[in-house]
Amino acid sequence: MTDVRCDPIGPVNRFINWVFSGGGWKPKILRKLVSIVFHVELPVLKYPLRMNHPYGSIINSNVQLGKNVTVFQGVTIGSKRNGRKAGAPVIGDDVCIFPNAVVIGQITIGAGATVGPGSVVVDDVPPGVTVAGNPARQIYAGSGAK
Repeated sequence: MTDVRCDPIGPVNRFINWVFSGGGWKPKILRKLVSIVFHVELPVLKYPLRMNHPYGSIINSNVQLGKNVTVFQGVTIGSKRNGRKAGAPVIGDDVCIFPNAVVIGQITIGAGATVGPGSVVVDDVPPGVTVAGNPARQIYAGSGAK
């Protein structure tokens, strides 16, 4: 099976990445238009974000995204306003987040981790680990797991 992080990025994904990539002359109206058409809300991107199905995903503007992050449709990565772990997540390099997952709060998703579909992640995920469920629990410790 091919690793989804190795799939080529399609033209729609490249266009969305270009619109949300750092600063430049691109007007805010273009960002809003893309948000309306594709139902996607993204922060200013430091690194390209791989979205195989870039629809209905929301990523808070305070989230820190690593390199080569893959996000599928319907994913929410948000911050908590108060309480335990208030703040926004830090997503490491080479992380894959499958459809309809929710990652919320000031947590860290380690490099090479995988978040299963429909998972609700509210605690740190070690590098190389696969988590799934609500709340997310470790289901596989990959080769990069510590």
